[in-house]
Amino acid sequence: MKHRMQNLTHAMDDGRQEDGRLVLSLSSLVSRPSSFMLSVFCILCLAGCVSDKVNDRFVNPAVRSYQRMLAEKGPQQRADTSGRIAGPDAAGPLGILKPVASGTDAIGPVEIATDPNTGRSRVALTIEEAIARTLANSPEIRVVSFDPSIAEQDITRAASEFDVTAFGRLNFEQEDNPSNSIFQPGQSDGRTLESGVKQKGVTGAEWALSYALTRSWDDLSGRTLPTRYEPILAFQLKQPLLRDAGREVTLAGVDIARLNYEIAMIGFRQKAEDTAAEVISAYWQLLEARRDDEIQKELLGRTVETLTKVQGRRQIDATDVQIKQAEAFAKIREAALVQARKVVIDAQDTLVRLMADSQLNMLDEFEIAPASEASLEARTLERAKLLETAVQTNPAIQQARVAVEIAEINIRVAENRDMPRLDLVASARTQGLARGPENAHDRLGTGDFVSYGVGLSLEYPLGNRQRDAELLKRKLERRKAISSLQNVADQVALLAKERIRRVETSFSQIRIQKEAAEAARVHLRALEDSEAVRERLTPEFLLVKLQAQEVLADAQRSEIRAIVEFNTSLARLAQAMGTVLELHQVKTSLPAGPAGNAKIKVQNAK
Repeated sequence: MKHRMQNLTHAMDDGRQEDGRLVLSLSSLVSRPSSFMLSVFCILCLAGCVSDKVNDRFVNPAVRSYQRMLAEKGPQQRADTSGRIAGPDAAGPLGILKPVASGTDAIGPVEIATDPNTGRSRVALTIEEAIARTLANSPEIRVVSFDPSIAEQDITRAASEFDVTAFGRLNFEQEDNPSNSIFQPGQSDGRTLESGVKQKGVTGAEWALSYALTRSWDDLSGRTLPTRYEPILAFQLKQPLLRDAGREVTLAGVDIARLNYEIAMIGFRQKAEDTAAEVISAYWQLLEARRDDEIQKELLGRTVETLTKVQGRRQIDATDVQIKQAEAFAKIREAALVQARKVVIDAQDTLVRLMADSQLNMLDEFEIAPASEASLEARTLERAKLLETAVQTNPAIQQARVAVEIAEINIRVAENRDMPRLDLVASARTQGLARGPENAHDRLGTGDFVSYGVGLSLEYPLGNRQRDAELLKRKLERRKAISSLQNVADQVALLAKERIRRVETSFSQIRIQKEAAEAARVHLRALEDSEAVRERLTPEFLLVKLQAQEVLADAQRSEIRAIVEFNTSLARLAQAMGTVLELHQVKTSLPAGPAGNAKIKVQNAK
């Protein structure tokens, strides 16, 4: 006490004349802090740092790069991007359907050849090229490409709760009160400047380090220092010991945000795989439709040839009944050809919609000719291994697993918040007092006037029904999440087994339908050979010949359908397992992959 009085007297004797201003010297604050408080401040800042980095457990780096590329590009450039067709720069009502090429397109322009016979534009397109354009342009994939980036910002927002926050306060107060005692001031004024930092730690602790400088004056006659400066360096800490304590509870929001990001990323991968499977199916269906059109055209040609022969025998043995019989078959098959050509256009439009290309779009007239050969390679399917892969990599199962993890985090938080609140509260401060600001800061640095406090705060809710109900709710949600996971796993297993059988069945049918087509071809050839040596053309023979032509066309259609079904079922099986993006023809077509800058090569139509 004697030492403190000497310091106060020294401050009075050496005090400088005040200049009427509130001075905050940052250099004096930095050069004379409490070393203990500064050390504590640094430790708490480092301990409270929370990273907002993401963990991609269920996607490979190529898919992550692909998602970021789409999100950074934004919506596809179209002639009318906004959908508003009014104004001088409008592209018309159909402008929103017209993609336009941009300088950032990873895939080069397609060469469109003109068929010299028909004058129609023709594009020879491989399946890899169709997949590459779809993955680069598909609006369906672009819609979900933003979800992981949005979820990533939610992680940053959750982690920002633990960022250091700076605060400050500036206050001026002047009083003029009637005084009825020599021990009470009548007039006084005070000016306070306070600044500091605070942070929430990963253990649930909340701390604050602040500096304040107060200038005070009053007219109390017995006051030793009528005008005085009082700097204060203070530290406060509140550490939960039961409720809201621990990293698992404090970081629950960040952990759940990371898991939601994983769900969004899995959803993006699922949409990319579904779209890739759709474009593979659409490509082979277009191939089937064009082959059916050719078969129907050949069938009509045979029928017209037969009709011509029958008409040529009108003067020999052909009756009007036989001629009309052949004409009826010709007209029926001509109508079927018209329908087949419609199917071709429908299949092409489906593929074009998926690609959403600036040149191959819904508004331009062209003809896509599939240039890839369908696979006829036998596949060895190990059911147990395929089921294991499906359970591990199917996106729906992965999302259900993450949902279980989220439910478990919510249970831990609810269990913690069901506990009583017991907080450790501690504070420390050092201060100075002098006539002038510099002397006051000198006194602050000596550490002569140090105060501290420590205590416990207890809160015990009677009844606690709210938190008990919350805990029971979270436990029920976890049971529901586990049940959903099991249900999804059963559905995926059923789907995978069905698609395995579909692959095996379609491959077996290829050989059978090929043999059936060959038998029908031999049968028709035999009938045509025997026609030249027949004595007369009977209605029965004509009917058998026309039916044989139909049987051959049906067998050829069934053969190409089995081939297309086999190739499509392979993609659908990979879709059930969640491995579509691992298929060679898809993996090499990712815009971020080695085929990202490949240009489409088009064969000139002959």
